Amino acid sequence: MPDGEIRKGRNEPRPAEGIWESMEKSVYKLPVINIVSRLLACALFVSAAVVVSSAAAMPVRAESAVIRAGSGETVPPSGPASAASDLSAEDTSGVMIGVGPGAASRAISFDVSRFSLPENAEALVVVEGSGGSTCRVYAYTAGEDGWVETLRTSGYLGLNGMSSDRTEGDKTTPIGLFCMNTPFGQCEALEGFPESYIQVTEDYVWSDATNTLVADADAQGEHVGTHWYAGYYDYAIDMGYNREAIAGKGSALFLHCIREGRVDTSGCVAIPREDMIAVMKLYGACAEGACYIALAPEGGFEAVYDSCDM
Repeated sequence: MPDGEIRKGRNEPRPAEGIWESMEKSVYKLPVINIVSRLLACALFVSAAVVVSSAAAMPVRAESAVIRAGSGETVPPSGPASAASDLSAEDTSGVMIGVGPGAASRAISFDVSRFSLPENAEALVVVEGSGGSTCRVYAYTAGEDGWVETLRTSGYLGLNGMSSDRTEGDKTTPIGLFCMNTPFGQCEALEGFPESYIQVTEDYVWSDATNTLVADADAQGEHVGTHWYAGYYDYAIDMGYNREAIAGKGSALFLHCIREGRVDTSGCVAIPREDMIAVMKLYGACAEGACYIALAPEGGFEAVYDSCDM
């Protein structure tokens, strides 16, 4: 007698066998309609398994998108998070902003109309710290109806972030509102640069004692015209911090060019070279002493609006 059949006249169960083996043997004894039903049931079972598996994977994809967004990358509301690094963000004014470390974001944490400046103010640069040594930099010119944005870029600031009580050597960028001065650089002046622009040579030093640029190679300070500062000081403008040259507060804090490979400064603010050229031309279009710079971490401008240090 073949294995698996019940012996006539007895209630002996057939030997145990696997489910697939049982189905295989039963198929040959069922009508065609039952075969079709079983096949449909198998198909439904497989489809349900696929749906459950996909649903289980979805939270992992969503969590990844949140992490990327928190790191400073702009992630679209839908679509894989892995595409975020290939995107750019667009703010409400239509200005395209690059995505990446320190890049300008959609939201601005300050109100440019609230900065208390002298009536002669013609230009304003705003440095908004965005965490660590990264920042977003904006430039404005005074228009008939208020400030008009002319530049938006990203850059780097002090290795140790920003401070309202900076001391010499602490590698922080000062928080405050200052009058910019002394445009200079190792490169030749371009069309539109200020008439007061100084092309520095190795004879020039930014003096520690006076916190000014002097043509005295023997002075103590930064030898801004030497090869050590090539790239950084292709073009630079003094930010106006510590104009009284108070000892221990630090000096030689500029808005200058980013040098390839550097992602922080000793306290200055560094932006791309082409943007520094644009700021230099903006400065050149203003009267002397009419260009200001405001610096604070994101969300920290309340303490700066009325702090102009002229």
